[in-house]
Amino acid sequence: MFWLTLILVLLHLTRGNSPCYGRSLGISPCRTQFIKRESLTLYCGADERLMTNSKSVTCSQKSHECYIVMTRDYHSGTYWCQSNSGERGEAVNITVTGSVMLESPVHPVPEGSPVTLRCLTSHKSSDQLGVVTPINQSCTFSRDGRLIGVGLTGEMSFAAVNRSHEGLYTCTFSGVESPGSWLAVRAPSSPESLRPTSHQHLLLPLVCAGLALFLMVLLGKLKKLPRRM
Repeated sequence: MFWLTLILVLLHLTRGNSPCYGRSLGISPCRTQFIKRESLTLYCGADERLMTNSKSVTCSQKSHECYIVMTRDYHSGTYWCQSNSGERGEAVNITVTGSVMLESPVHPVPEGSPVTLRCLTSHKSSDQLGVVTPINQSCTFSRDGRLIGVGLTGEMSFAAVNRSHEGLYTCTFSGVESPGSWLAVRAPSSPESLRPTSHQHLLLPLVCAGLALFLMVLLGKLKKLPRRM
C-alpha cells in the first residue's frame, strides 16, 4: 500500500509540470502566463535555436533550451524556435504577471477539441519562490472584453471549440483581472502537423514510476533473505 501511494504521489507531482509542444516550441509548465519568481523551461529541437524579442539574457544565447530559475518582468515577450536554415516555428507570447492569471491552450487548438480555461492565483513559499494554485472558487470569464460566464470552481469548459471561440480571454477573481490570453482554433490535425522532438521531459513521470516499482521489488526480495542470528 505504501509503494502504491508513493507511485501515485510521484505521478501527481510530475503531471503538473508536463511540457506541451506546438510546431517545435516546448514549454514546461504548459501555459503562457507566469508569476514573478516562478521557474519555467523553454526548448526547441536539437537542430534549432530558441529565439526571443524579450530582454532575457538567459534566453538570448541562441541555444536550443532555456531554463529560467526565477521569472521577472523582463522575461515577458515572444519566443520561437528557428532552424539553422532560418525557418521560423510557431511563436508564443509569454507574460510575467501578478497574483491572478489565466491558464489556456498555449498553441492553436484543432476544431472539435475540448478546451478548459482555468483561473489561477499565486502565493510565495517559505523560500520566497512563486507558487501557483487553482482558485477553486467562483470567478468570471470574459472574451474580447465581454463577460461570457461564471466559473463556480475557477474553470470554464467548451466541449468542442470552433472558430467562433477564438478571441482574447481573461478571468477575474476578487476584483483582480488576469492578463489576456489568445485562444486560437485551427483546422483538425494532420499526422505531420506536430513534429516529434528529441527531448526527454515527457519521460519523467515514467521514470519516477519505474523507480518506485524497482524499489518495491527490491524491498520484497530483501524480506525473503534469511536473517542472521
